[in-house]
Amino acid sequence: MEKFEHLDEKTIELAGIAASVAGGCRPCLDFHFKKALEIGCSMEQAEEAIELGKMIKQRPINDIYEHAKKLINNVKSINIKPL
Repeated sequence: MEKFEHLDEKTIELAGIAASVAGGCRPCLDFHFKKALEIGCSMEQAEEAIELGKMIKQRPINDIYEHAKKLINNVKSINIKPL
């Protein structure tokens, strides 16, 4: 692992948990979760990192749903009939 000058090991592993959840990488999550507990992160910290990752992952999902709804509403508002 690369050496970070300003981040401690716990912060790096908790960020790794959040990034793994947000990125949908199961092997990454397994690795960072195990490592975080090994270096002394609490279960509560790991759970918060997981929740953070879920929030990050959910943002683009919500955005695309909102965009799809806008497309439908735009078509409805100008009363375009399908072919």
